Amino acid sequence: MKFSIDQNVAVGPDAAVAAYANPAFYENRAPSGDISLVEVVSHEDTGPQTRLEVRYQFTGSVSSAVRAVVDPAKISWVTRTDVDKAQHRSSFVVLPDYYPDRLDCSGTFTFADAVPGADAASGPGAASGPGAATLITIAGDLKVRVFLVGRTVEQLIVKGLRDYLEAEIATVPGFIASA
Repeated sequence: MKFSIDQNVAVGPDAAVAAYANPAFYENRAPSGDISLVEVVSHEDTGPQTRLEVRYQFTGSVSSAVRAVVDPAKISWVTRTDVDKAQHRSSFVVLPDYYPDRLDCSGTFTFADAVPGADAASGPGAASGPGAATLITIAGDLKVRVFLVGRTVEQLIVKGLRDYLEAEIATVPGFIASA
């Protein structure tokens, strides 16, 4: 299942991509929706490139049909993100802690100047001028291989990811202001 999210944030692209390359951006984050950030597993910064690995846990409820094939307590994963600060881009891959043969997910984040004259707080097309806001675009592909319930699980995961990532993006200006 392909998914995408476009959301503006009221900071420039350099600041936005720098936030996503900083492990402090992820630490002590409150749960959002059905996903909790557990820990920053690793962080390697070589200047223009950064690799982060962050562990997450699904905390929502699932149907009895899903529970019959997947233990909800074992829905956790590490997201490995490679950030290219100069290109204002990152790529990610999800590495399940359990059931690695049942889930594939990967994608990209891009950080571009938002459309001038639009409202950064309300979604696509933000800023009061070039560089004043960033359009963050997240595009990914998720595949769940579970007989009969795979499509339902994909929809559940994508909804949870969308909610989590929209909330995450909204925290960027506050993180930048406090850094």
